[in-house]
Amino acid sequence: MKVFEQINGRLGAVILAMVLVMVLLPIHQAKALAPNERGGMIFGIGLGYSPGKVTFTQGTEGDAVATDWKTGATPQIRIGYAVIRDRLSLTLTNQQWMYEQGILADDKLRVNTQNWSLVFTYFPGNPQTFAGGIYILAGGGISNSRLTLLEPSPDDPYGNMFEEVFKQDERGTSYQIGAGYEFRLTRLFAAGVSVSYIHHPVDGAIFQDTTAIPVNLTLNWYW
Repeated sequence: MKVFEQINGRLGAVILAMVLVMVLLPIHQAKALAPNERGGMIFGIGLGYSPGKVTFTQGTEGDAVATDWKTGATPQIRIGYAVIRDRLSLTLTNQQWMYEQGILADDKLRVNTQNWSLVFTYFPGNPQTFAGGIYILAGGGISNSRLTLLEPSPDDPYGNMFEEVFKQDERGTSYQIGAGYEFRLTRLFAAGVSVSYIHHPVDGAIFQDTTAIPVNLTLNWYW
């Protein structure tokens, strides 16, 4: 759809705005920054880009073919709790990766993968110092991979609208590792950046596995 095609352009503007907030606000209000305290509930969202690739299953022998690396949007949402104050948190995290490409004249193929994972995040640094924002993470859970085929809508003579002609979901497992840094802007709010490696073994009729390496800008609330 035309709206979907505009995601990457709009996403670039959103990421630029988040980077400016993340970089300029701490500089402008350095004296107001709070310690990196984490002692209760956590809610976070993220948005970014990710290179990723898909291995499709083909044939009765289970032969597979992998795509080239594609770049797509990677929205994220998570909620959890600090199980060890200031050091270790456990969150239920949803991370998606999606891309779309043209095939067979005007038809399009859309791939969307996502996972629901339990993720441990560990902060090794002193929460009273700049190093308190460094973290590493690891987790695992379940995944869903969706393949959608679209063709131009006969109701749109300009070719800007598409309709689904095929859609199938396949479920699998998921695991991920990653690292990042967050800047504490207020006592309850932090912004940061993270990079992860996420792999989904599927072994389905369409998908064999998917891999993504999302780079996300994140916003996190603690209370």
